[in-house]
Amino acid sequence: MTLKELESKYHHKYSKIFKKLWEENMLDWMNGRTEPFSSNENWAKTIYPNIKENPPLFLHTGGFDFELLTPKGMFDFKFDELWDIDKHEFIPFAKTEGGDVYAFYPKIKTGGESAIVLIWNDMNETEVLAKNFEDFIFRKMLYAVYDVDKDEMSGDYDKDNFEAYRTDILSDLKTVSPYLKEEYTSILTELYNREVQDSLISYSLLDSIELVDTIQKHLKFKELDLVFEHELD
Repeated sequence: MTLKELESKYHHKYSKIFKKLWEENMLDWMNGRTEPFSSNENWAKTIYPNIKENPPLFLHTGGFDFELLTPKGMFDFKFDELWDIDKHEFIPFAKTEGGDVYAFYPKIKTGGESAIVLIWNDMNETEVLAKNFEDFIFRKMLYAVYDVDKDEMSGDYDKDNFEAYRTDILSDLKTVSPYLKEEYTSILTELYNREVQDSLISYSLLDSIELVDTIQKHLKFKELDLVFEHELD
């Protein structure tokens, strides 16, 4: 599956940063593998150890229920029959375990680049997250260190071990930094190295006020956080 094939199917030109990430295998969580796993294999055992140290985009910072779609998954994506895909032209690239979908949204463009939206699975709502893919990366990586649920962390890390998580998200930052503007990289570097705020149920490296202020200062555009219905009438 090539990017040109995806562009042809969706009648959409991907942004320069997305193309560069694609070409340099930064969107590949499978480490080049396309064949199914055998009975004694799985992703965590077979693939993850080989990509952990130099992780592709969002491997650790995407969230504990986040998954980039494979090229085939993008091409063969099955849209919900209730979604009005003719009106909204969603171009999916990631999903959550709960069925929420991240997508490019060409109906909203800034500087020729499509906005990024989150299509909620359990309600007729789509939220505009960023004006382009680079801003989306920055926003997602801010949220990676805000209100990190300890119970969710326990599936991947020892109890109360935020420092292991910090090591992994710093690895994410190391590999994605060459693709981001220096301003975003500087903010994230300072943020990821802060002393952790440890509450009863979560960890944070910034509070809600700073999170909102940072998003508004660096990512603000007319449609930011706009919510609209996406299902057929």
